[in-house]
Amino acid sequence: MDLALWLMGNPKEKAVLGTTYNTLSKIPNQVNQWGTFDHETFNVDDHVTAYIKFENGASMLFESSWAANIKDDYANVSISGVDGGLSVFPFELYTTKSGMLLNSEPAWLPGEDNQDLPQARNFIDACKGLDELIVKPEEALQVSRIIDQIYQDSN
Repeated sequence: MDLALWLMGNPKEKAVLGTTYNTLSKIPNQVNQWGTFDHETFNVDDHVTAYIKFENGASMLFESSWAANIKDDYANVSISGVDGGLSVFPFELYTTKSGMLLNSEPAWLPGEDNQDLPQARNFIDACKGLDELIVKPEEALQVSRIIDQIYQDSN
């Protein structure tokens, strides 16, 4: 079943719990690493959190913020499962083997320094009919529906 249809069609179980905040950016004279802004006209959420439960039983904790009173601003993506886990920033693999917990870091990853370039190239090549899109429109629609669910739950 399509994830987005399942999210909208299962009233007995909440699949997306979300909260959005737009508080810090409304306070005069706020300071952060993004620079100055007009607190009276600025209209972007400070912080968003969500818990998402998928049809296959997987779950995701999501948090994104551009303005938070925290020590460090960092990007973190981690995935864990029964066969192991991984962290994306920096890329590390975690598993068990021979009665040990093992952490693995690649010595070298192929690719470009700017990871946005392959995505942009794929999009341009797909528009020219030279390649197939890596991210399909229906996948992007599912993500948009999940984001809509976060905002609906937050209100």
